[in-house]
Amino acid sequence: MTILELLRKNRRQFTKYMIGALMTTISGLFSTLALSNAFGIIEETSQEGIYRRIAFVVFFAFTPIFTQLISRLLRIGFMRDILIQVRTLAYEKMMKHTYESFKKTPKENFMSMLVSDINLFEKDFFLSLLNIVYCFGSFTLGSILLFFISPLIAVSTLIVTTLLYLITKYFEPIARKTKKETQEANANYNVELTNILNGMEVIKLYHVEENFKRPFESIVITLEQIKRKAFRIDEFQSNLNHWIAGSYQTAIYIYATYLYVQDQLTLTYLILVFNLIGHLVWSMISGFNFINRFKTSIDIFNRITRTDTINYGQKPMSFNLGFKLDQLSFSYGDKEILKNLNLWVKPKEKVLITGPSGAGKTTLLNCLAQNLTSYQGSIWVDQDELKEVNPDSFLKHCGYIRQNHFLFNDTIRNNILLTSPYDEAKFIKVLKDVDLYDWVMTLDDKEHHLLEQDGTNISGGQRQRMSIARELYHDRSVLFVDEPSASLDDQTSQHLYDTLLSLDKTLIVVSHRHLDYLSRHFDQTIELAPMGESV
Repeated sequence: MTILELLRKNRRQFTKYMIGALMTTISGLFSTLALSNAFGIIEETSQEGIYRRIAFVVFFAFTPIFTQLISRLLRIGFMRDILIQVRTLAYEKMMKHTYESFKKTPKENFMSMLVSDINLFEKDFFLSLLNIVYCFGSFTLGSILLFFISPLIAVSTLIVTTLLYLITKYFEPIARKTKKETQEANANYNVELTNILNGMEVIKLYHVEENFKRPFESIVITLEQIKRKAFRIDEFQSNLNHWIAGSYQTAIYIYATYLYVQDQLTLTYLILVFNLIGHLVWSMISGFNFINRFKTSIDIFNRITRTDTINYGQKPMSFNLGFKLDQLSFSYGDKEILKNLNLWVKPKEKVLITGPSGAGKTTLLNCLAQNLTSYQGSIWVDQDELKEVNPDSFLKHCGYIRQNHFLFNDTIRNNILLTSPYDEAKFIKVLKDVDLYDWVMTLDDKEHHLLEQDGTNISGGQRQRMSIARELYHDRSVLFVDEPSASLDDQTSQHLYDTLLSLDKTLIVVSHRHLDYLSRHFDQTIELAPMGESV
């Protein structure tokens, strides 16, 4: 979604926002009129004229208070709705990442996008939009008023304003580039800081604070250098604009004073010219700067929301012949993990994948589970290459039991069901199958017991069994299982394996424990050696 599409979608609230923003221009102009009329009292010779001037001053002075309040009320709804939608779009962008691309991207980058970048957008977009409307609205109304006082001053003001615009336009690409560099440097800073915080215990335990201090300082120095560069560019542009504006303002003051001395301007008009010139020129400098800032906010919006086109497979999944691997190879960069692997997994077959750490067991499982797609060779599901199968259709047939599944800050039941309908008999059976039923029954709230974020209030074994229960409850026809007994004792592990093996499903399990027991109960055992050579 582009920023224009977002504004069209919220056209009613946007219209209210623009009306509210335009009301601020009236407030600024009224303040100027109040001041000029206050000085105009001196020129009045009649009591009636003085009272009329006082009435004007009071009206022009107090009206902005009410217009500002109404302006705020008109603008607040649009700001709230846009921020909700931008945060939702950022969430949707993150969720569109494939498993493979998500694993390659540091999580701190997503945090930076969802927090820092959105805060930057909020600050720059609304502030810039409001000030652009205010500055250009004030300039338009002020120029019309100025034209009736002195056409020459009005035309010269327009010329100087055009010059200021051209200067700002020249600096626009530089400003946008430095803003992007600042965002990237902030993201790198977040990555380094999170890395240090996550490893704080190890750093303190081994007294290696100095080893991490240098790279941290390097990131900070780079960030500050980029920010200083952006500041210098802004400062140079600002000083140049201020010099031109200040010189022009001084010249107009002299010229307007000359007209007043020659009785070609009244005192009221003289004060009005003094205020309008300063207000118009300086507000336009601010307005042009806010145009650049507004454009950088759009760049941030695109960074937050725009997704790369991903060509997902479109074919529905069928599983009548099983998986066939033909010369499958996979590498992480230059490191080859799997090489020319051939395998046939038939429906309802139980396959065990073993091998030492680093042999590629989990990598093979992730290739089969459509999590990794940058493999060489082919993986066939029936007559279709796995990459051509629609991911949603694939997930309706296949489940994945990882070593660690994330648990939400919710009840035990909701963590297992997620969005599936509740079936009490099925739920109880699943709890018994993973040896959780007796423990759950001891809890005061039973299955409604509330888990803390990622299950920090239960043991590692319980967390693992909870994740296994989740997949068993969803009852898919193919199960990929990665080290299901990693945090379990031998007795619980054997019960769990007996449960998995009894399922009328295709089962593909990675394990390095209980191999003597497992090899007797699986239909196939695939042993991987380092460098991806099967033995």
